[in-house]
This record gives sequence, C-alpha cells and structure tokens, in this order.
Amino acid sequence: MRRHAAAAGAIALGLVVLAGCTPDVPPAVPAPDAAETSAITQTQVDRIVPATFEELAAADEAKDADLLGERVGGVVPRVRAAQYTLAEAGDKAALETIPSTMQAVYVSAEGVFPRMMVGVSEAPEDSTPVVLLWLQEDVDSEYQLQDWAHMVPGATLPAMPGVAVGSSQLALDSDAVSPSPQQVVDDYLTLLDEGAKSDLADEFAPDTFRDRLFAARKVLNTAAKKGDGSYVDTITSRAEDTYAIATADGGALVFAPIVVRSSLRVKGGATVSISDADKSLVSGKLKDRVTHTYRDLVVIHVPAEGAEDAKPAVVAADHHLIRVEAK
Repeated sequence: MRRHAAAAGAIALGLVVLAGCTPDVPPAVPAPDAAETSAITQTQVDRIVPATFEELAAADEAKDADLLGERVGGVVPRVRAAQYTLAEAGDKAALETIPSTMQAVYVSAEGVFPRMMVGVSEAPEDSTPVVLLWLQEDVDSEYQLQDWAHMVPGATLPAMPGVAVGSSQLALDSDAVSPSPQQVVDDYLTLLDEGAKSDLADEFAPDTFRDRLFAARKVLNTAAKKGDGSYVDTITSRAEDTYAIATADGGALVFAPIVVRSSLRVKGGATVSISDADKSLVSGKLKDRVTHTYRDLVVIHVPAEGAEDAKPAVVAADHHLIRVEAK
C-alpha cells in the first residue's frame, strides 16, 4: 500500500493561491498623537527583520539548521532541518520560500513578556503572503522568529494598531473577546477531531486548512481499509506556545501551534510504502506501520464582540512535516 501516493494531494495542504482569492492585508491603524506605547520602535523593527533573514539565508544556503538559533528559534530550526533533509533527498518543493520583505508589521505594547512581533510578508510566487511570529522572551533577549504560516486563500487579516502604539497581548482565558482565545483553540481542535459533521462546523468560517485535513483523512481511511489496515490521526495543541494579540477593533488574533500525528497500519504481512524523500526522515525500519508527525501553526481571527454575522476564522495555516517513524 502506497501511503504517500494516497496522501500527496491531500495531507500536504498545498500552498497554491486560488485565482481571485488573494488574501487581504489592511494597513495598520495610525497612532494618535503622544500615544506611543509600543514595546519596540520602527527603527528596531527595521533591524530585527533583516537580521532574521540574514541568519535564515545562511542556513538555507548551507542546508544546515545548526546555523540557526540567534535570530531564528522556536520550531523553525526543527522544521527547516526536515525541509533540508527532504530537499537533499530530491523533494525540490520541500524548502519553503519565505519572503524577507514585509508589507505589514504589528507589535505588542510594552509591559508583557514574552513580547510579540508579527510580520506579513509579500506574497511569494504562486503562493500567499506569510504570517510570521517573533518573540522576545525578556528584556535582555533578541527577538527570535518562532513560527510562520501562509495566509489561507481568500482570507482577510483584521486591522491592527501601528508599530508606534502596539497591540495589547491577551491572556488565553481573557474575556475581552468571546469566545476566549483558549476556547476558540479548544473548539477548533474539537472540530478537527470530529470532522466536517461536527456540531462546531457552523461556529467557524469555512477554511481550506480543515477541508484538506478532512479530505486527507478520508483518502487514507479508504486506502487503509483496502489493505485490511487502519488509519488514525491525533491532533493536540501546545498551550504553552499559544499567544493572542488584540486587533484594532477589539477582536483578537490567536497564534495556535498544533501537532498532527498521522498513523497508518497495514495487515497480512504487507509493508507500508512511502515516498523516497520521506524515507530520508524515517526513524526505524519500515514494516507494517508508519507515523508522520506534523508541527502546524494555525492563526485564528476572533471578531470583536457584536460584529455582525462574524465567526472565528482561520486566516493563516501551515502543515509542516517534521518526523517519520516506523511505528
């Protein structure tokens, strides 16, 4: 049974832009006079972004994730290491292009650590803009790129305060928005677990991330049954790495990393088969089962309370393969 052949078009959650559905990135809301409360200045932003991409470019050129760590941290070294391995194994599309030019940057207001900086890149060729998250752990630390996700085709980012003012960071249990950041993440993961027929499906705006995850699940379940086997995916959140920041109109952007483990098992003495590129990531010897682990980022816009006909919406999401195990 060829697991990869079944999953290639579905579980990879491709990043091709749909014609006529280019995401919208509104300009930042300007600061009122004498209201500069941001944690950092535009001058600092103009230093942080190039320094980040210089480090990333050096690692990309050498295909060596060990060169990351000063300006690029979080999950990025792990994701990039897997992409380097896949690229060297022949998967030319594995190494994602992340533009270094930002069309918008949003930052958190002073007072709360870790501090956030969010960038929205120009759109790469044949793809959508990338939403990037930087964090500063404490006053003595540099801002580090932690994660990124391409915008969902057709999505619209909410208006955000400009760099001079900054946005308030929200606790995950904050009642400033309804549902709270934690509740919206919990509900979305429940929706992913339960599938398209979940009662929560109508509580969120449509998005292609879950559509493709559900499509992949259907394809792989069908493939597994044909081989008298089984398929299961498990989806978990990382609350300690989840952050929320207020929008200009009183809503929120929630940055929610999730882990997806897709496990396929066959019976009758059969051996699972995966792509040659994926084999470069395999831990152990492939026999009757294989598990692909993905580290994803989902960015959810929670509308301001009272917004007419508004539902929480996934505005950016990526599906990053980080590990393949023979178990």
